[in-house]
Amino acid sequence: MNKKATMFLSVFLFLGVLFTAQAQVAVKDVAIDKLLDEVRVTIACSGTPNISSFVSQEPPAVIVDVMDGVSQVAQERISSSYYPVTAVTVKPSEATSGIRVTVLLRQLVRHRITNENGVITVSLGTQPLPPPPAPEPEDQFSGKPPLTLLVQDAEVTSVLRMLARQFDLNLMITQDVKSVVSVRLNEVPLRAGLEALVKAAGCNIVEDRSGVLIVKPVKKEMYGELQTRVFNLDYIEAEDVLKVIKKALSPVGEATAGYRRVGTKGGAAERSAVLVVSDVPEALDEVAKIIAELDRPVPQIAIEAKFIETTHSAEDRWGIDWTPVASFGTELPKIGEEVAIPVIVKEMLFGKISFARFSAALELLSSRGRSRVLANPRTLTLDNQTATVSMGIDVPIREVHKDPNTGEITYTWKTRSIPIKLEVTPHVTSDGMITMHVRPSVEAITGWVGSADDRQPIVARREAETQVKVAEDEVVVIGGLVRDEETRSVGKIPLLGDIPILGHFFKKTSVERTKSDLMIFIIPHIINPEG
Repeated sequence: MNKKATMFLSVFLFLGVLFTAQAQVAVKDVAIDKLLDEVRVTIACSGTPNISSFVSQEPPAVIVDVMDGVSQVAQERISSSYYPVTAVTVKPSEATSGIRVTVLLRQLVRHRITNENGVITVSLGTQPLPPPPAPEPEDQFSGKPPLTLLVQDAEVTSVLRMLARQFDLNLMITQDVKSVVSVRLNEVPLRAGLEALVKAAGCNIVEDRSGVLIVKPVKKEMYGELQTRVFNLDYIEAEDVLKVIKKALSPVGEATAGYRRVGTKGGAAERSAVLVVSDVPEALDEVAKIIAELDRPVPQIAIEAKFIETTHSAEDRWGIDWTPVASFGTELPKIGEEVAIPVIVKEMLFGKISFARFSAALELLSSRGRSRVLANPRTLTLDNQTATVSMGIDVPIREVHKDPNTGEITYTWKTRSIPIKLEVTPHVTSDGMITMHVRPSVEAITGWVGSADDRQPIVARREAETQVKVAEDEVVVIGGLVRDEETRSVGKIPLLGDIPILGHFFKKTSVERTKSDLMIFIIPHIINPEG
């Protein structure tokens, strides 16, 4: 070997030794001190070490692993008289290819680990920890202690291999996982810490059927990576959930609504009560959180309505003197907006009164002796669902049919409904108020046309639409549904009153005109899901 080759080999060996010295961190000294209400174990190192830590239940100990480390400590075991530390051992670790520092304890206590300027500090309290909780269902992470991980500019593959050996995990890493990470995790659950670590490296974890964890880049798809979960919905339609969870799905995720038949044969209906989602586990967890927020019991609202008809004199414009309650409004309300009420819409008056005023109004109407309750229906509806209350009379009307061929005239009867209809769509707000979309529609016979044998009713119709907001102890009142009715009665002398022409002198026709007002009281009650 010539002189140049010998010189080149010497330089190469020197650089190799220098590189190895720089790559490895030496544990130089370990000290145990008592400071007020805690005990501190100080581990001095050359350089800034990358460390991982966990707690051993039996025997009780705090274990700190120094990656790629060597020991320069004279003693492998350092005894302690400071409770709760019994001793500290410093030994090479074949499992982690470094140095393992074990702080042996009499009992497990709260601890804190820091790593700054080449000094690892383990601060231990003196109060014993409560017994650990019962382990979760069996998997690789069941019964595993929390993870403390303090690394800087380390290869993620090296960190993962260390954790796999440290916590006895079945872990595989694909060849294209290449990243340098700096991580600071303190006492986090092992699964959460491992998922955060691989996420920082642009990777995710796929667990196959045998329970082996596979770490791969996020962009690389792998068979078995997607999982399918079925969500049975109780209160919300799957079609509505699909619109909400789109942003929570990953680029490879899919969601499909399933239908469940409800009812019996002949009248069965379908409800989208099942949601099937296929996606990566992280996205499925987000979808589950969203569904848990949306699929909740909705409140029910009991709607009680009172239809009261009263006759009144000319000075009783609305049937109730509203002057002490509030001033009248003159602007038409916009649907969806709360308005100052009472307000007049198409000659109908909308207002709200307290339950005490409602009781007083009923007493007033009862004292007048000219009022009657037409109906007192009750119904139950869900939040944001329309409840309909309808009542009325059926009026028989004669129809004349003439046969074009024979000229024969026949008579048939049909009925015409004259309804009073009320539609209420309630919504319970977050502050406990009730917003109601109210739509009353009233039809009334105001007169008749035609001969005595073929009378046809003249029907007047009034309807309005508005939205009001009330508390649970308030009553919505709809008034102003005034009807003028004319009643004609004929009195005559028998036989003489039936004589043509002359009979008019033996008849007396009296006309009675009455004015009645229909008032509708709406009383909402919130029924909580708990009953």
